[in-house]
Amino acid sequence: MTRAAYILLRFAEMVISSNSRLFNAAVFGGSTYQTVSARAYIDGRTNAKWARRRNRIDAVFWFDPDHCQRAWQQEVDAARKTLDRAGATPSQPGAA
Repeated sequence: MTRAAYILLRFAEMVISSNSRLFNAAVFGGSTYQTVSARAYIDGRTNAKWARRRNRIDAVFWFDPDHCQRAWQQEVDAARKTLDRAGATPSQPGAA
């Protein structure tokens, strides 16, 4: 993939993610730091309504198995990377 194509792809991903975060905040009253997919994964573990939303989102992204779980993990990894850069947290998952 050329550098220009990579940049365009990353830009498109960021626009889609930003829209999902806006939708999460404006429609569902959630955080602007979390996409609808990531929220569906986390809240779907304890809330039947969010579990149904997670199932629908995963069905829409049929080509991306476990889309919501992957979206959540990507957000966790990005947050951990930011905290590690700042020296604010150990890099090991589950470390206190």
